Amino acid sequence: MSTLESELLEHPFLAGLDPSMAARLASLTQRVEFPAGAWIARVGMPADQFLMVTDGRAGIEIAAADMNPLIVTTVHPGEVLGWSWFVEPHEWQFDVVALSELTALAIDAKELLRACAADHELGYQIGTRLIRVVASRLGAARYQLMDVYGSAR
Repeated sequence: MSTLESELLEHPFLAGLDPSMAARLASLTQRVEFPAGAWIARVGMPADQFLMVTDGRAGIEIAAADMNPLIVTTVHPGEVLGWSWFVEPHEWQFDVVALSELTALAIDAKELLRACAADHELGYQIGTRLIRVVASRLGAARYQLMDVYGSAR
């Protein structure tokens, strides 16, 4: 088993994934690093990678008219960045900034989509895990917006 396979299987997002699927994902994965303050993604940019955070923190931001950008959630080690690669138009829906030095396992999104289409069980496993992320992020955004607009009254 390669180091990347081991790291993928140890990441909470892939907990319980069949090792043969992790081997397939490892072939699509590379380790990436971002310095503190770097933009990892900007709204409208192509969502061409899926990031599994292993070290550091990132802030997911939204910009509202006439307001400063708002961090709706903070992503920590063991969490993931990006679901926009999974749905058309495959563009980032939020801005993401590294709040500290950040290290992640980056999976090539186009190749991951191809792998999910070719192996429906892999697609199901990734899709069900991603919907949990989307639901969590939607909940975080809701609470953050209630906080902001509740205090603006």
